[in-house]
Amino acid sequence: MENGKKENVGAEATTENAGADNATESKIDYAEMMKTNKEFQSFVDSQKTQAMQTAVANAKAKWEEESKTKQAEAEKLAKMDEEQKRNYELEQWKQRAEKAEKQNAIDNLRTETIKQASEKGISLDIVSTINFEYETAETIKNKLGVLEKAVKKEREIAINEYSRETPPQTGDYKGTQKSESEMTYEELCNLPKYKN
Repeated sequence: MENGKKENVGAEATTENAGADNATESKIDYAEMMKTNKEFQSFVDSQKTQAMQTAVANAKAKWEEESKTKQAEAEKLAKMDEEQKRNYELEQWKQRAEKAEKQNAIDNLRTETIKQASEKGISLDIVSTINFEYETAETIKNKLGVLEKAVKKEREIAINEYSRETPPQTGDYKGTQKSESEMTYEELCNLPKYKN
């Protein structure tokens, strides 16, 4: 808000009366309605309150779930002796390392697939539909082969459709269906073979 002016961003809506030939437009100023209509203001306030309560409840539930998980983990560790703690922590590290290694492999597979797809002329939108988490290099290669055949076929169909179209007319002569014996002198003069 600059210089004491209020900005009404999104505070107006346009409605049209479609039943009349001359559609009339009227603008509703929601900010003005908030000032003058107490019932409307009460409704909007109740909707805001309800939305905030839902957000707070969801955040609280998520926080409680996380704290329960952490507390259970702490209790589990408290019951273990030193050897068990080391083994447990080692297992946790192994799981995180395996997860990171799997994600790295997925990223590498995605990068290589995008590279091969662009070389074969396959749209990257199609590649984005592949779930790389469950794919291997061999299955990706097979899918790219099928997609490449489909893309080539589509291009061939488009080229054939384009080549079937009549060529554009060039110059002043637009052609006629009359034979030269049926043409007038002026029409014969306009033929390209007689122009000089």
